[in-house]
Amino acid sequence: MRRWIAGILVFLAVATSSAWALEDEAAKANALYNNHKMLEALPLYEDLSKAFPNEEMYVDRLAACLASKVVQLSNPSEIKAMLTRERDTAKRAIELGGTAEVLKMMASIDPNQPIDIKATTPAMALMAEAEKAFSAGDFNRAMQKYGAAADADPTLYEAALYAGDTAYAQKDLKTAASWFARAIAIDPNRETAYRYWGDAILRYSGDPYSAKDKFLDAIVANPYNRLAWQGISQWAQIEKAVLQSPKIDRPAGPVADPKKPNTINITLNAETTDDKKHPGASAWLMYSLIRASFRGDEFKKNFPKEKEYRHTLKEESAALSGVAEGIQNQDAKKDTLDESLRNIVELKNAGMLDCWILINGADQGIAQDYAAYRSDHWKLLHDYLDKYVVHGGVNPAQ
Repeated sequence: MRRWIAGILVFLAVATSSAWALEDEAAKANALYNNHKMLEALPLYEDLSKAFPNEEMYVDRLAACLASKVVQLSNPSEIKAMLTRERDTAKRAIELGGTAEVLKMMASIDPNQPIDIKATTPAMALMAEAEKAFSAGDFNRAMQKYGAAADADPTLYEAALYAGDTAYAQKDLKTAASWFARAIAIDPNRETAYRYWGDAILRYSGDPYSAKDKFLDAIVANPYNRLAWQGISQWAQIEKAVLQSPKIDRPAGPVADPKKPNTINITLNAETTDDKKHPGASAWLMYSLIRASFRGDEFKKNFPKEKEYRHTLKEESAALSGVAEGIQNQDAKKDTLDESLRNIVELKNAGMLDCWILINGADQGIAQDYAAYRSDHWKLLHDYLDKYVVHGGVNPAQ
């Protein structure tokens, strides 16, 4: 009996010791990863991903560490083997729920066709040296090479971006900011530099207002890229804010009759458009009628160069504006309207209805109109996000 109890105690002691060891290993791995020391973190994440094969974060980070290892290699067979591991590990991370764009990129790698960036331009050769230095944790050399690459090709966004990221790794916020600003000047419509800049501010300056502005600019740059929302999501968690766009539930759009190409079918629900049961609801009739007109002749009138119909910002804006005008013509009291109708009227009066459509109500057709709108309405889009999507935190919406 005593031997049995003693055996159990020994087993429990070993199990507890192993758990503590893994916890300590995870802490070390995460610290190294957060300090951009990927090569040192690699063997630790290899152990952790074996011990916890279903933990997405460990597998995700293992893939990133393998990517850093690749740039240190020169033997073609070793490069191919490492690229294969990187690809397969990224695929596994996606299977476990990983959604980052960089994982998708790694998962699509063809190990038989590695990109030899040394064989292209002088700037890219410098980038290769910089990447190798950065992966090895030699940030001074990495900064020197990224800077040289940026000078060799002033249009190379990644050189300025990664120089800023290197300064960030060195906790030099002032230098990081200057490089991120340089990357933005090269291409203001890419989200990455804004997001990196916001991260640097949030981590090293403690200025949540400025960090928030950068994260919102990242979304304005490209609201259809999930990565663009990561910064403000992180900010919201820290600042105890809520991200919630105004609710607008729209009726199904009209469709062309496949048997009668010139016939447009509209689906109306008499129950939900009854003003007696739902004050102002009959205004939704205008939404369906205006959209139907675009499925007819209005689209061709407004977009004569486009061969096929698509759902556009102009169509959706006209349809929702028609709803707002219908409600105002009915003189319906605001507090009797449902949430969707209240939001349409408020956004219309604020001049931000198009912002909602493009950021929160877009489909593939409408998204094609975003770039043109953004070029003339950057601040309006930013202000819309600040007032109507981000709630609470250091700058709560009124």
